[in-house]
Amino acid sequence: MNDTPQLAVRRNSMLGLGMALAGALLITPDTLLIRLSGLEGWGLTFWRGLLIGLGLLVMWLLVEGKNAALAQIPALFTGPAIIILIANMLNSVAFNFATLETSITVVLTAIATAPLIAAALAYLILGERTAPRTWIAIGATMIGVLIVIANGDGALQAPDGNVWLGGGLGMIAACGIACVFVMARRNPEAPVLLACGIGTLISSLFGLAGMDASTMFQGNFIAILIMGLFIMPVSWGLLTLAPRQTSPTNVSLFMLLEMVLGPFWVWLGTGERPNLAMMGGTALVLLTLIVYFILSARDLRASKPET
Repeated sequence: MNDTPQLAVRRNSMLGLGMALAGALLITPDTLLIRLSGLEGWGLTFWRGLLIGLGLLVMWLLVEGKNAALAQIPALFTGPAIIILIANMLNSVAFNFATLETSITVVLTAIATAPLIAAALAYLILGERTAPRTWIAIGATMIGVLIVIANGDGALQAPDGNVWLGGGLGMIAACGIACVFVMARRNPEAPVLLACGIGTLISSLFGLAGMDASTMFQGNFIAILIMGLFIMPVSWGLLTLAPRQTSPTNVSLFMLLEMVLGPFWVWLGTGERPNLAMMGGTALVLLTLIVYFILSARDLRASKPET
């Protein structure tokens, strides 16, 4: 007997939730693997750009199929795809250097603001109506990020770089992610996985240009291969596909797991941990985002006509 439309929708939603949860959990050890890789900034940018870029292109081929994938190639040279490509390239480079500059807690707290930055960009670029609570949430999260960054020098066993530079790079990475979200929503026909894969590969060229050739094969290659060929491509693929089956709000909520679990894995693996003030700022960002996403999901359900 065929499923009723309601049962089919419910099953699709559960599939989307499962994909979002799996992708969000899988991405959480990424920052620990960065620490364990032992790579410096340019080397990290080269290897992550090369391996993650190739992994994303493989995911693109598997998801779209050979014929559909080939048909998408001309769209790579359109304005929206080029913007997505450049945004993901900047996100990749900024994130890599941010993680080596300062505490993982600082970086991931900054990255967590991406959905709200996307809402602001949608208002500025797309002219979408932005609810007052969005601006309140943006203000609260920025206060939380500033608290974390201002106290970042107190993190234990973290890199001793410039915490403001690291936090700033984290915000640049968040802006890159937000730009990808906005352009993908405005242009659903854009080949997002293809553009992200090519953009990430291009970031590896910057790493290659800046790195010392004698250090190319130094580092923990088990960690490098795991994060580059498995963790990031598979998690990003799941998180990219999940909104096709469930609400993007649900996906955004699950992605908050990285802000909580990422520093936890780094603490277990290296002993790096935030101080109490940083945890307070992170909690402010986390609580603000959870309340914002829940209220947004409630309004979305209320706005849908009953069938």
